[in-house]
Amino acid sequence: MEVTRRDLFKFTGLAAAGVVGASALAGCAPKTAAETATLADTGSADAGLPAFLQAPEPITDFADTREYDVVVVGAGESGLSAAHSAVAAGAKVACVQNIGTAQTTGNMGASVDTTKTDEAGIQACVAFLMEKNAYRSNRKLLEAWARNSYEAVTWWADTAAEGGAESKPYDSEREYNGYTYYLHANTYNHLEGAHNDAALAVCDAVAAEGVEFFFNSPTVQLYKEGERVAGVICETEEGNVLFKAAKGVILASGDCSGNQEMRDYYCPDLRGFKTMSPFRDGMGMMAGIWAGAQMTPVNHSKMVHGGGALTRLELPFLNLDIHGERFMNEVLSFAYLNNLMRGYLEEYDFQNPMAAKFFTIMPANWVEIGEQWAAAHPNEVKFGVGNMKIPSEDQFVKGETFAELAANINAYMEAEEWHIDPIDEQTIVASIEAYNELCATGADGKFGKRADYLVPIEQGPFFAVPRGANSVPAVLGGLTVNENQQCLGNEGAPIEGLFAVGNASGQFYGGVDYPMDVEGLSIGRAITSGYVTGRYVAAL
Repeated sequence: MEVTRRDLFKFTGLAAAGVVGASALAGCAPKTAAETATLADTGSADAGLPAFLQAPEPITDFADTREYDVVVVGAGESGLSAAHSAVAAGAKVACVQNIGTAQTTGNMGASVDTTKTDEAGIQACVAFLMEKNAYRSNRKLLEAWARNSYEAVTWWADTAAEGGAESKPYDSEREYNGYTYYLHANTYNHLEGAHNDAALAVCDAVAAEGVEFFFNSPTVQLYKEGERVAGVICETEEGNVLFKAAKGVILASGDCSGNQEMRDYYCPDLRGFKTMSPFRDGMGMMAGIWAGAQMTPVNHSKMVHGGGALTRLELPFLNLDIHGERFMNEVLSFAYLNNLMRGYLEEYDFQNPMAAKFFTIMPANWVEIGEQWAAAHPNEVKFGVGNMKIPSEDQFVKGETFAELAANINAYMEAEEWHIDPIDEQTIVASIEAYNELCATGADGKFGKRADYLVPIEQGPFFAVPRGANSVPAVLGGLTVNENQQCLGNEGAPIEGLFAVGNASGQFYGGVDYPMDVEGLSIGRAITSGYVTGRYVAAL
């Protein structure tokens, strides 16, 4: 079977429905680099190019042509923010979206409160994030977020509140290298639709400002005049429509977590984790690549979540894996837990993301103990995130004895359809008893956990909290940009007319995982980059 370049468009267009990439092309195309290369080889020139990196023939026949100053691709946090600031600066703006509505994920947008934080504090925050991102970040992008995020996220919160989606603020202070910086976040955990309620309200407000929205209009290519990107070609009910952009195109199309082929290529260690947002098909980044833009080098940072409030209950009691055995030093932010779970996913041939789950075993007086830990180590111990409610005990597995708890763990997994083999109940009991004996020694000879966390599981009834990060909201590595969010070509020079913001842009993150140490950083960064870039492009 021969797959044409036009067929590739059809496949990528289907990504909004959750199908794209290697799975769609199975049996029809040569093996991709991700399928044939080792982790060390993935992304190298010798491994060969997957289909999404092969530029199609330019589309030249259009059902209609429409003229704008700025065209924004994507109606999420970054796209809505870019569209707002561009139209507020006097530009004529179109926003094209691959699905039928404005859509975001997440429930918190973070900022540096510049009304409280001095210059040394701003620089300390930037230095902290550089460390967390393995010094692979573009420092200028981090600093741009730190200096502009408060204005951007407060605009978002105020606009959403006017539309009926009022946030609850969450303020905290941190110290790094002896300097204090203050964080302010908008949280939407209390809303039924979480952050998307806010996005819908913001979208209505931005449309009232004069931005024209075109939904169900997936981007299939960028339009160039010479070397300049001068528009966006979208597939619509009318056919291919050209949206010309006199000042610039802003790619705010999000990440590629819904595109399995791109995920495997740029972040192969995500194999086995389920996708949260199939409509994030990577098409904006693909179009940028075909126009000459470069992607952030592999391996990309990643965000792995799952379990909601249960997973955010970061109390370092005993953790047992799907075999009923202790497997880790329990002092670890949930954002990094996925790195311990790949062996379990492999046991199920990377077909069952529930294999990345585990249980935290706690005594009846878990709140009392947890509060003592949190007072001593507030950056390590958490009952939740922001103003998220502490999980109630009716969400836990309960047992009056260790044996009953073990039996109920198996019953829970079966009732929740984890499709995980039952755990040997005697192993669970033996693991808890062995942990209690370890605690009595006052030293963790297994995983090196700090001694003051070695509290035995003694007071019943006993609880098992089902936890584990097993789904992917975002892959955090997009097109390389400079401090003005201009996309860069292979010589490092800006591509005229082309910008990328939010998770469509890269170099903000660089570590193995998304640094949850600054809660809501991803959304705050998306809002800020769009907010600042829209004004910049409009002024060109």
